[in-house]
Amino acid sequence: MTVRLRGITWDHSRGFDPLARNVARFTARHPHIEVEWSRRSLRDFGVQPVEELAEQFDLLVIDHPFTGRAHALGCLRDLKPLFPAAFHAMLNRESVGPSTRSYDYAGSIYALPTDAAAQVASYRPDLLDRLGREAPPRTFAEVLELGHAARAAGLWLAMPSCQSDAACLVATLSANLGHPIQPWSDRLLAPHVFDAVLDYLRQLAELSHPLSRDWNPIATYDAMSSGDEIVYVPFAFGYTNYSRQGVAKPLIYTNIAGPGPDPAAGTILGGAGCAISARCREVEAAVEYLSWVHQPEHQAGDYYREGGQPGLRSAWLDPEANADCRNFFTGTLESMDKAYLRPRFDGFIPAFEHMGELVHEWLKNGGDKASLIREANDTYARASEKAARRLLMEKD
Repeated sequence: MTVRLRGITWDHSRGFDPLARNVARFTARHPHIEVEWSRRSLRDFGVQPVEELAEQFDLLVIDHPFTGRAHALGCLRDLKPLFPAAFHAMLNRESVGPSTRSYDYAGSIYALPTDAAAQVASYRPDLLDRLGREAPPRTFAEVLELGHAARAAGLWLAMPSCQSDAACLVATLSANLGHPIQPWSDRLLAPHVFDAVLDYLRQLAELSHPLSRDWNPIATYDAMSSGDEIVYVPFAFGYTNYSRQGVAKPLIYTNIAGPGPDPAAGTILGGAGCAISARCREVEAAVEYLSWVHQPEHQAGDYYREGGQPGLRSAWLDPEANADCRNFFTGTLESMDKAYLRPRFDGFIPAFEHMGELVHEWLKNGGDKASLIREANDTYARASEKAARRLLMEKD
């Protein structure tokens, strides 16, 4: 009897192709299992309630901050008892930074590390050479220096800071400064830290392409790799797709250069993980399929070749993959290993997105910083307090 699984991922070649295009390879080994993948927008990937998707699909590719929501509602299966202990141990050994543990919440595991990412820096080597630079910035002072040199030559930096990415910029810079956003806190950030972060963002915004304030990373890299205006992006989630062989105007990716004591540290962790809906009836088949997707040889091989950004460390260290993408993986691995894992409690995502909306609007149109900081902190405090009360009720 044929078993059918329906999956939902996100709408980009990195998110869809390595899963959908490899189904035939899996089915050749497991002819009794059919897998069909659909896709949703990158925006929905970050904000659409996970419980809605779990009602419709067996397999979900999720962002790790949804684990708290999944735990509160019970809409995803705990993968801990479904896979052998040796398999989980392998994923922990293979973790890129905190990617594997980002899906662990309250003693359960709600997804597997399918795709690894964080905010990193990128540049056009030909444009950097035009400015007489032999290497990308290694400190924040050098980032600003490059930005001023770029403007003098009619070029730009770019800082993707649409709502979601504006929030991520705040998270990266605060963590880089040594003051990361903490769960269960009565505020998002101390006002003086928040104020400093906004000042750093304002400095970058003044040197960045004006349209990039409405862009996400994909729009930024599309503009960067198709035109000749943008030389450097200091903070944005990395995509190997723009650095691979065959790209006409390839990008080179490297570690971030923040203003903190360790310039390469504190970048916000991204990535994506495969989860199983609590409503999935074919759990054994889902486990078989996800076991196959997360084998190191598949991740470094067919998964990468079909446009994926692997979630396992051996793929990030694979010489063939690095040669194909101009050392995207090894070039950003230091920042990945020092990445910041944001809170994941139920209610974090709306509070975080609200902060991003405030910062995005402030970067575009200005306004009262003190009011922005106060509103963002108050919203976060209410969300954190509500989640903490819920956890206490669970324990009682």
